[in-house]
Amino acid sequence: MSGLKGIGLQFKETMRGWVGIGAQYYVDGRAEDSKAFPAARIDAKIVIDDMETFFDVSGHTARLEGSFTFKPLGGKFVMEDGEFHLFTIDPDSDVCQMTYSFRFTAANGNKYYFFGHKDLKKKGSGFHPVDDMTTLFTDIYKGPDKNSPLYGKGQLFFHLRDSIALLTSMKVTGTTSRRQRIKAKIAFMDFAWGAIRREYLRAIELLYKTEYENLVLSGKLLRNGKSQNFFLVSGTHDKDFPWGDGETFWDVLLVIENSPNKYKRYAITDRSLVGLKLFVEEGTFEYKGPIYEVTDGYATSFTDIKSMNAQNLVKTNADFSIRFRAERCDVTPFPFPVANNVLAKMSDHLKWALRSILPAEYELGISITPHTVTDIDGSLNIGTAKYVIDKSTTFGEAEISTFRNIKKPPMLYGYICAISPGERTARVQIHSSTLRNERQNLFIDQMDALLGAFISRVASKEMLMEGGNITIRDLSSRPDASDDEAPPLVKLGDPLLEVNNDHYQTANFQRRIIEVEDSSGGKCLALEEDMDLKRLLEAIDSSKQATVACIKNRHDKIAALNAVLDITGFKSIVANRWNESGKPKDQFSIVIKPNFMFAYNVCDHSTYTDPKLVEHLMRILRNEGYENIAVVEAQSTYGEFFDKRSVREVAKYLGFSVNGRKGYKVIDLTLDQNVSEHLGPHLGFHPVPVTWKNADFRISFAKNKTHSFAYYTLTLKNIYGALAKANKYLEYHCLRDIYYTTMEYLKAFPIHYGLIDAYLSADGPFGIFADAQGNPTKTIIGGEDLVAVDWVGAMKMGLHPEISEYMKLAIKTFGKPKINLIGDSNPYRPWLNVPVELIWFTTHRLDKHYSFGRLIFMSLAYMDEKQFTYKFHSRFLEEARKAVKPIQTAVFMQAGGKRTLANKLFNRFETWLGSH
Repeated sequence: MSGLKGIGLQFKETMRGWVGIGAQYYVDGRAEDSKAFPAARIDAKIVIDDMETFFDVSGHTARLEGSFTFKPLGGKFVMEDGEFHLFTIDPDSDVCQMTYSFRFTAANGNKYYFFGHKDLKKKGSGFHPVDDMTTLFTDIYKGPDKNSPLYGKGQLFFHLRDSIALLTSMKVTGTTSRRQRIKAKIAFMDFAWGAIRREYLRAIELLYKTEYENLVLSGKLLRNGKSQNFFLVSGTHDKDFPWGDGETFWDVLLVIENSPNKYKRYAITDRSLVGLKLFVEEGTFEYKGPIYEVTDGYATSFTDIKSMNAQNLVKTNADFSIRFRAERCDVTPFPFPVANNVLAKMSDHLKWALRSILPAEYELGISITPHTVTDIDGSLNIGTAKYVIDKSTTFGEAEISTFRNIKKPPMLYGYICAISPGERTARVQIHSSTLRNERQNLFIDQMDALLGAFISRVASKEMLMEGGNITIRDLSSRPDASDDEAPPLVKLGDPLLEVNNDHYQTANFQRRIIEVEDSSGGKCLALEEDMDLKRLLEAIDSSKQATVACIKNRHDKIAALNAVLDITGFKSIVANRWNESGKPKDQFSIVIKPNFMFAYNVCDHSTYTDPKLVEHLMRILRNEGYENIAVVEAQSTYGEFFDKRSVREVAKYLGFSVNGRKGYKVIDLTLDQNVSEHLGPHLGFHPVPVTWKNADFRISFAKNKTHSFAYYTLTLKNIYGALAKANKYLEYHCLRDIYYTTMEYLKAFPIHYGLIDAYLSADGPFGIFADAQGNPTKTIIGGEDLVAVDWVGAMKMGLHPEISEYMKLAIKTFGKPKINLIGDSNPYRPWLNVPVELIWFTTHRLDKHYSFGRLIFMSLAYMDEKQFTYKFHSRFLEEARKAVKPIQTAVFMQAGGKRTLANKLFNRFETWLGSH
């Protein structure tokens, strides 16, 4: 922003109010019309020495001069070491603030510290922009800083009648040019208005605006005559980066090689970091404050650092001071392609001209201004260790970037910045697309996919900086790229350091230091940025950690199940429970709850848990000496409409052994009830099957299916099927509540292990009922914690897990642990979820009107006609079923496993939708 370099601005502001000595709350005394506490007054002058620095992301700081009047301490005092911060983010509350701080010496010679803040759009405070902008919440400490004892609290107010005096006091310094003075005032007012607009009009704005500055250095450090490789990353990311969802982060990442391929890892991330200053244009980087050494593994997170619960973090102090020369390259606009050098020059001039006059207004799109970083000089002090940068071997890259983008769909990009200090080159590769975090609305999902494909094609680029020049090429998705395309960098091994910014609502924003290899075989360190929807490392209302195994094996489902059980320590989990019971092994009761009572045709394997997998699990248990094993299910609403729908009859039809010859029993929980217990406000006094109640170890073995009421059905939803009453549609959907009743049942009778049979899955809008052409996802998922298992299962479907009411209530009831996922984390492709319109219809129409819903189910329900006989033969129902016969033949597999042409076409259409 060279147009404002060296130009300053100052203005005066007066605030009056009161401070309560010993007050516990800011508003104490206000109910007494402020008469309960003594009056206080600030007559301040805000002095901005350099507007270009002030507008920088890590700037917004000015000098605060003037006086503070407060009679109890002796009258009027001169402000000492005063600082004013305009629109900075409080790291704890995430609130945008204006802060005023200074020290003063009272009449008795004692030092005091004044700190006041104005909060913009505090969460839950409503829409009160005038009050927010004019109310200064004030703390006075008896001592030099916030660590001193609190002396008093109060509120000071800026009166609107003083606005004209503030404006007329505004004075531009550092120039005699009238045009420059006008330009400076416009720039300041635009900056202020932009921040206010961003806070108060966020809900109605379709676009968002944000910016960041980032620095990446690679080279050698000198300590005690020894040379050590290092890689440093630091960034200041303004509010709304990168998705416009109101969050932000500042960070420092550092690795130092203390022996070959052995690194010390240091990191800190927060919404803002006091003591961090990064001014790319000026060539300045400073950080003085806490930093955390990652002593075990390579990963940490925002949550771990804020909570300090992680055992692999050791807190120490950092004092970093670096000066460098940043040579600016042309602006690279994303997601719009750079057609030629002329367009790049136009974008460059436009960005910097706009930024100098209207700092809150950005051109539409994403523009990255890369810099080559040379002449790097400075030191990195960590605790007692002091390192000096080797200027001759260190090279870097820096960026100043602005976003003006649409909020929906959120942007997705993969980013790698590789630094080769020996060759003095920096290679930045960016792959852009859309972050499809819903995958539930057919129309919107397809539009997101098309937009993502377009953006990915035009906005995946490589920027190669060498010799003071920048070369921009399209980024290929293949290592064997053509001459006019850039081959992708190949990541090698595990990251050296990974920091997960898991405080975002949209996704987990990850920053990593990794090793990469280019197409010529050259290796170097790099910064990688990635977006992760899984949010595995975020714990919600839980201090637990849970391991979930997700194993994909294209050829052997038994091997996949074995791998899941081994990784998660299944045998040890059962053994620990057995030891706690004190029972002989042959009396230790184990029940397995598969999902098969909605199966309609033995030939459609996607609708029920595979009996071969269940029986293999039981063989493992029997080999460990456990003999009291049962497969349990309860009858379903299908039994209201069709004959032969008891649990044992359906189990025998599907291939389970019901005669006990294979060492297990099949128990019908609807018939196995002899007690009633009060299980909660929704279940009330409810029949409890004795086998379920007396079980020492319960396993939920779910089938991987979409669900037209709950989006998906996995290990949590599977336990709904264990509720004893047969007419579940009436008893739980209409009279009680399918979600709360399941949670009450889970709380009363805990599940000790969860498995998902996702080897052949049922997706699409009717997955719970049928998928004649099952989705061969070839995966088994399992773990001890059902919330963790289902979180991974939903993530694999491309859904935010909390889209389901089952998951929301489960988190409230049990909490979500930090998840250690081992195995395949990629979403299923192809995969089609349930459209939100169908969820609305089933929830707000079928579940609200029993007679109407029952008629729909009686008409549409279909079973293998050779096995299950329809119970009703009224003329009306026969005509209704004839009318919906085309729907039945399109969705369901017919008797004997036959598939109609309509069914084949319907499934092909679903597969096509799920692939896009």
